[in-house]
Amino acid sequence: MLLRAPMVKQVADTRYFAALGRHAGELPWLDHDRFSVVTDLRKDWFAKRDGSKLLPAAVLKSAGVFVEQLKADTSDRSCVRITPEQLADDATLFSWGLCDENLDLAECYIGLPVHFLGVEVKRERPDGQATDVRQWHIDVEDRRMMKIISYLSDVDSTCGPFNYLDRPTTGRAVRNLNYWSGFVPDANMNSAVPQGEWTQALGPRLTTVFVDTCRLFHRAMPPSKVDRYSMTFSYSSTTPFQVFPEFMQNRKTMMRLRDKLTPRQRTASMMD
Repeated sequence: MLLRAPMVKQVADTRYFAALGRHAGELPWLDHDRFSVVTDLRKDWFAKRDGSKLLPAAVLKSAGVFVEQLKADTSDRSCVRITPEQLADDATLFSWGLCDENLDLAECYIGLPVHFLGVEVKRERPDGQATDVRQWHIDVEDRRMMKIISYLSDVDSTCGPFNYLDRPTTGRAVRNLNYWSGFVPDANMNSAVPQGEWTQALGPRLTTVFVDTCRLFHRAMPPSKVDRYSMTFSYSSTTPFQVFPEFMQNRKTMMRLRDKLTPRQRTASMMD
């Protein structure tokens, strides 16, 4: 990766920290509850909260409809996702992802104006397959990123909880693996960090995780007995290294929403 070249990295780092400094005085104010989330994210790159106190009734209703659609899927895919077309028919979740409270939270953590990269609603089946994001990895989209992951079903150790290494353990794993990017199989991770140090984010339905997936090693742990249902809202700065368009909302939804969005929301959704 070009940015890892010493001279390029030095220039990029200088520009990045200068941008953080210039924007520091423009960061929005947060209420106490959301400020505590940012405090935890800055300290640990991870926070867990009771989502029943955060998620509006309209979001819960829409998410419940999507869960029923996922339950009706009869394919044998390990992971089944709500399609962009389905999300276009009911843009409640996408609109909530763009609400000022979430943009404020993401901006205060990331330290720069933010892009909302989209929402993903999915069902993870208990087939034991450890492929793609079910393997250990660190995201590469940006220097900092914030994801809001809300469980739409109860999640214990058999349901494929969000699995992560805490901040110091991630640092040790990166050093031991000489990690740059890509997926790491369980056996390799176990050789770098014993399985007993892997952390599972367990909790009842609506448990909500805030996490910087560009900083922490993480994975969607494969369920062993029971399906896991969840939704994820993703945020980066407006100058990410890269984005994955398959996780972004389609043009149909964007054009439908355009006239209802504020200038800030249009910028955050990459419409302007």
